[in-house]
Amino acid sequence: MIKFKKGEFTNLRCINPVKMLITDTRVGRNTKALVAGVSERVSRHPDAMASVISAVNSISEELSSIVESAAEDEVAITTKEEKLAELMQMNQGLLQCMGVSHRSIETVLQTTLKYNLVSKLTGAGGGGCVLTLIPTLLSKLVLEKTTAEIESHGFRCFQVEVGGQGLQFCRG
Repeated sequence: MIKFKKGEFTNLRCINPVKMLITDTRVGRNTKALVAGVSERVSRHPDAMASVISAVNSISEELSSIVESAAEDEVAITTKEEKLAELMQMNQGLLQCMGVSHRSIETVLQTTLKYNLVSKLTGAGGGGCVLTLIPTLLSKLVLEKTTAEIESHGFRCFQVEVGGQGLQFCRG
């Protein structure tokens, strides 16, 4: 897993891989327009947006720390997943405050919420992809129902495992 902040990549040691459902909303986005929209909000509400951006950064740091922590048994893994879910939910709320969500993203969020799953947009927002945490103890049937309902909206879903060795990034 890689953390990207202020132009710098950091490899995270992920002891326990995390299962995710990636949903491609198939909605293109204009990153330049999204960035301009956030900048406009910052100009109109500098103090409030500074707090939102600070909270997003704090969540990112805490999430990185949780990802790197080891969970030795099923109870510890479940506790770790609950913390990740809560942080993802908070992050998504802040991203909505920043104005980077989209109708398609909200459809995925509402669908996964029906199944007590937590999702958040990834990338610049405005469409694109959504990450949904798949808890270790989630039944296969619930995952299949969730995926089928999401795909009924014309979206594509991919089950992935994030963390572990995976792709290695080496600089210089």
